[in-house]
Amino acid sequence: MSTIDYSTILNEHRFLQAITNVNRRAEKQTDQSKLVEIFVETDLPTRCETTEHQIILGRRGTGKTHLMKYFQYQMQSKGYVIYFTDCTRLGSGIPSASDDPIVIASKFFSSLLNDLGTFLLDHAIRLESITREKEERILNSLSTGLAAYMTPSANEGESIYNYRQISSTTKSLLEDLEIGRLFVVIDEWAQIPLNAQPYLAEFIKRALLTVPTISLKLLAVNYQCKFSTSIAGNIIGMQRGADFTDVIDIDQYLIFEENRSLVTDFFGQLLYNHLGAELDWNLKLSSEEKAKSIKRIFTQEPDFVELVRADEGNCRDFICIFSKAYIEGFRRNTDAKSISIPHIQSAASSWYTNEKESNIKTEKDVRETISFLLDKVLKDYRSRTFMVETGQEEHPRLLRLLNERILHRLNIKYSHPDRPGLRYELYSLDYGAYITYRGTVNEPRQEIFFTRKDVALLPEDERKGIVPFDDRRSIRRIVFNPNELSIET
Repeated sequence: MSTIDYSTILNEHRFLQAITNVNRRAEKQTDQSKLVEIFVETDLPTRCETTEHQIILGRRGTGKTHLMKYFQYQMQSKGYVIYFTDCTRLGSGIPSASDDPIVIASKFFSSLLNDLGTFLLDHAIRLESITREKEERILNSLSTGLAAYMTPSANEGESIYNYRQISSTTKSLLEDLEIGRLFVVIDEWAQIPLNAQPYLAEFIKRALLTVPTISLKLLAVNYQCKFSTSIAGNIIGMQRGADFTDVIDIDQYLIFEENRSLVTDFFGQLLYNHLGAELDWNLKLSSEEKAKSIKRIFTQEPDFVELVRADEGNCRDFICIFSKAYIEGFRRNTDAKSISIPHIQSAASSWYTNEKESNIKTEKDVRETISFLLDKVLKDYRSRTFMVETGQEEHPRLLRLLNERILHRLNIKYSHPDRPGLRYELYSLDYGAYITYRGTVNEPRQEIFFTRKDVALLPEDERKGIVPFDDRRSIRRIVFNPNELSIET
């Protein structure tokens, strides 16, 4: 990497080709070894090695699938068996005019049993040393113990499974196949209709999670998942803490304002690895060298930091904004020698307008909400951050904007000293929305948190509502009420 001439590499066609070839979605990458090669090491794969059932949460583009593909590759190299499926595939070709959640869930579950049975049969075929007696027992178990449940009930509204039979059959199959631990990874949980999710979770819990050698890893999109519900006072589905003893929330892992150094280094490695895999760069460099090297294609380090701010902790957004900054910014500016902040800001604004905002343009309530927040929080209060009282964070107006990555939720909660018992969740508006007001008289402060020095430098009229947050930071107290579309300070 040290021999690369950065003054010319950005102008080379192969650099453009490399950006074009980078896969934005891990499931599109057919070469699993390449996914492993470009994976940025964190502590998350080690956390996934637990045999406890886990939920891996994160909005689209955070890297859930990439993480689990890496986990699959690493665990298989250690001799473990991994069954990896996704609900997009399980739900394809399922005809039904019914909107009954039990019917929908049963069709997904039958498809899952069919897919799992096929996986176990394929595994049996690949075994080199298996006795004829054991082979016949495996085929008999599949045909008599599972096959009857691989097709959903013909009667709409009826979903009857012999969970004990499915569980005992699966257990005996794993024993005959000498599978000491089966990791079941289910991706794209959000493809299941929300009201059917708890029923499918209940089917899986009763039939499969009763097998002690099965460990479930369930990948779900934040704000689009519902694992349990209450029916006539009874809880059905799977619950955090009881069935899932560990939850990995990737959304909360890469928040720039909470760990600037870690997040900047992570995205430096991510960009280096993705480009380096296409350009034959040395991918065995240390993490420090990778981050240091990739920054040299930017005008200065602050330009790269601005790109990291712009992605709001989302890996796919990071790659897409960088691509736009290069293709639509740098390459169209004949005087540019490197990628600069104006290129990044223009790309982030374009990504926000064309990819995020366009997804909500037909939804009146959601558009009304973001228009209000832009007008009041960004324009009037010149802030990117606001609070919502705990208990209102599940409001549909907020969830939709969070799901589209127009709003971002921070890890920290705030307690008002004058209002004991009241706690607040912290949110920030997307960088792309902030850019809309950059350079205007209403330009908000880019920082989410204020230091004591920041507060001292603010004009006296702007200090109103700046409250201590912890021993080193302050925050502007702007409370948004999603029910009434109002602001309180």
